[in-house]
Amino acid sequence: MVGSGLFVLTGTVAKDMAGPAVLLSFGVAAVASLLAALCYAEFGARVPRTGSAYLFTYVSMGELWAFLIGWNVVLEYLISAAAIARVWSSYQDSIFSYGIRDFTETHVGVWQVPFLASYPDFLAAGILLLASAFVSCGARVSSWLNHTFLVFSLLVILFIIILGFILAHPHNWSAEEGGFAPFGFSGIMTGTAICFYAFVGFDVIVSSSQEALNPRRAVPTAIAIALGLVASAYILVSTVLTLMVPWHSLDPDSALASAFYRRGYSWAGIIVAVGSICGKGPFWAGWQETGALGPCHELPTEHTSIWASFSLVK
Repeated sequence: MVGSGLFVLTGTVAKDMAGPAVLLSFGVAAVASLLAALCYAEFGARVPRTGSAYLFTYVSMGELWAFLIGWNVVLEYLISAAAIARVWSSYQDSIFSYGIRDFTETHVGVWQVPFLASYPDFLAAGILLLASAFVSCGARVSSWLNHTFLVFSLLVILFIIILGFILAHPHNWSAEEGGFAPFGFSGIMTGTAICFYAFVGFDVIVSSSQEALNPRRAVPTAIAIALGLVASAYILVSTVLTLMVPWHSLDPDSALASAFYRRGYSWAGIIVAVGSICGKGPFWAGWQETGALGPCHELPTEHTSIWASFSLVK
């Protein structure tokens, strides 16, 4: 759950939507995510087998809604993979002073197309191809990479919080810089809608409910603890980010790294950039959560192949 959102959403929401009040946006989003997660846990308690959104919808609401939910799951991971690759690309580019972006814009060109980047990001495309190659090596390789990246990412988050508070300037929240909530209540709520994306991932806990001794108690407790820890990490990082540099001067593509660069700590910016790469890589073997193809046995034969597809995509 603590992944690319920590490294990209904090800067984007702070600069364009909420200002330093981005920490309130993350707090409200955490509460909304908790309510959604508890509903998800209720589905998990009512369906006796391990599964995810497709299976729960199929059992409780029928085939049509399950079909729509299943394809929404596919769309979610397609968009997530693209967003994560974009984050990786931006932070890697920041290590080289955005030389890759400048080279691409100079020799390939710039376009102005709604909902698309201003230039073709070949680095992000290459990252996705490389990640696909690692995932195709099997769950053992991708799981090992995921655990290795996780440990380093947590260390980097702790590093950001400690050094960030050392470099904090309360003046950056003053009225001279626009105040704490320059966009008002509407800006905070707009940021909340974006920040909700950062908490996606609690379904992993529900998918493992069959392994719990008392899932009716263990699953909601685990979800609450996980969301509490994740929300704390997002709020603390948002706080130090907007205290280190003025919110209106943030670089949305690589906010944390550029903040350390601007304060004269280039070495810290490089560490943060590497941490963002480890933050949430597409090496995550998410299909393993659902017990591989285990849920197929719970569905009629004609739905086995489509559920297998959804499980593998996830």
